[in-house]
Amino acid sequence: MNKVMKIGIMPKEAYRARLLAIAKGQYTPVRGEPKIWFESFQAAAQLLSNENIELLRLMAKAKPESIKALSELTGRKDNNLSRILKSLEKHKIVRLEKTSGNCKKPVPLATSFCFENREQYYVF
Repeated sequence: MNKVMKIGIMPKEAYRARLLAIAKGQYTPVRGEPKIWFESFQAAAQLLSNENIELLRLMAKAKPESIKALSELTGRKDNNLSRILKSLEKHKIVRLEKTSGNCKKPVPLATSFCFENREQYYVF
């Protein structure tokens, strides 16, 4: 799997204006627009560090059945991985599937990323 996910970069004020315009029916997102947005490249880079992208690629290749199994593959502590995976899940980059035995299976939704910078403000 080498799914590419489009990430949008937009200042907070512009993003708020965009959401309000969508809610009011004044703007309809076009096909191919990013579904995931960050306020800055710096904010995106903190979550999508080289280490975390390698983690996503390892998950896609090894398909670990649990966070514990992923921890054993990477040598990283469970609590550290759990925190990172929850952040990635919050941004819809990873899905944590519940399995039998109250475990969560980490499933990457993308392993590569492209960025779209939007400075425009959605003012109607």
